[in-house]
Amino acid sequence: MKKASFTILAFLSAGVTWSQPTAALSFEVASVKAVPPNEQRVWQRPVIGPDRVELRNVTLWYCLSYAYGMKSYSMFGPDWLRQARYDIVAKAPAGTPREDLPKMMRTLLAERFQANVHQETREILVLVLAPGKGELKLKEAAPESGDGYGGAQVSMGASEGGGEKIGIKGGGMATLVNTLTGLLGRPVVDKTGLTGRYDFPLEFSRYETAGANATGGFNEPPPLPPPPPGAEPGLSIYSSIQQLGLKLVPEKLPMNVLVIDRAERVPIEN
Repeated sequence: MKKASFTILAFLSAGVTWSQPTAALSFEVASVKAVPPNEQRVWQRPVIGPDRVELRNVTLWYCLSYAYGMKSYSMFGPDWLRQARYDIVAKAPAGTPREDLPKMMRTLLAERFQANVHQETREILVLVLAPGKGELKLKEAAPESGDGYGGAQVSMGASEGGGEKIGIKGGGMATLVNTLTGLLGRPVVDKTGLTGRYDFPLEFSRYETAGANATGGFNEPPPLPPPPPGAEPGLSIYSSIQQLGLKLVPEKLPMNVLVIDRAERVPIEN
């Protein structure tokens, strides 16, 4: 493994380029409180901007993901980062640009949790989207297909087989790989060579996920509970892709990752 600058192809990073600023940006005032382990709460949507970050009942893993713009599949650290929960409410100076809030969160995590991180290059398991053995079964989209503004339209619902179904209208391969990355929690790389726009359905099992490495970070889905006994899993997303005349092939590729070297479970509170 070697240290590297934080530069990565967009389809692998799914995040933002970051670097430590010369002068660390910080919030004007911040409240950090640990949530009692046995306290039961309903999920609360995070409040981010303007000039404010309010995260309730969140893990330190979630906060680090937000602060550094990283997805869980490209983060490495101790298990407790996904378990202990906190309330963090922070006020930024008036007029603070929204893009500065994650930088301020980095400063806060370093000060209150003694969080120390670094970046390096590691080989990560990705999924390559490639042509399958059979005939391509993607339907070319009509010029008017899509969201009406030249982009793709993506809708979600239940499938007849008991799983989930996504309908893509006027979408290219970029739409498909972004959708698959979100569903499977793995970077998906397009090697189909297809440049058109298509209309097609995509079925998948609600319980088919990549596990803990796919969830828990900022703007990521929460882990799904185990299916009830006797529940039908629905069509595998890999089978659904094959029905389109494509295939998903696992492959290891180098990418930049975030390694959490140190963090204190008990924060410096107010």
